Amino acid sequence: MTPAPPRRVWVLGGSASGKTTFATEFAAVAGARHVELDRLHWQRDWTPRPAAELRAELGTALREPTWVVDGQYAVAVDDFAATADCVVWLDPPLRVSWPRLLRRTIRRYVRREELWASGNRETLRSVVGPRSILWFALRLRRRIEEANQRLFDELDGTGPVLVRSRTSDPAALARRIGRGDVG
Repeated sequence: MTPAPPRRVWVLGGSASGKTTFATEFAAVAGARHVELDRLHWQRDWTPRPAAELRAELGTALREPTWVVDGQYAVAVDDFAATADCVVWLDPPLRVSWPRLLRRTIRRYVRREELWASGNRETLRSVVGPRSILWFALRLRRRIEEANQRLFDELDGTGPVLVRSRTSDPAALARRIGRGDVG
């Protein structure tokens, strides 16, 4: 007998690890509300939403019976970590995530895609400048991995099912977990 699928999933990982792809697919399979933390966090002109506002917006979303949160802003972790029944850490190899990030960033820049309905767009500086998401992802990869390992160590045995995956196909993983196969 297949166990019931999780109803409250938190997916975390570094840039271009597949968080949004996983969350979108899981939401479709499980009928869950998809909460994208980047969408809540970033306002016009790349201005971060004040922590209290972000937590209030998140609190509204977390009242839903079924949800999937993608992202890991430290200010909000405690709000959903305690109520998630499954935490998925997407940790694909750099040879998978970095080219994915490069393609996504260039596509967004060339097509002038608006991000998160905030009016924000990739600029040449955000693509190749010193604060580029590309360099950010490389510089912080190890730190994110260490933080996520600490988090998994803290959560181990506290209730949520913990899934660490190095998959290059987060949508397939989401479908599997959405069917209750979290083993």
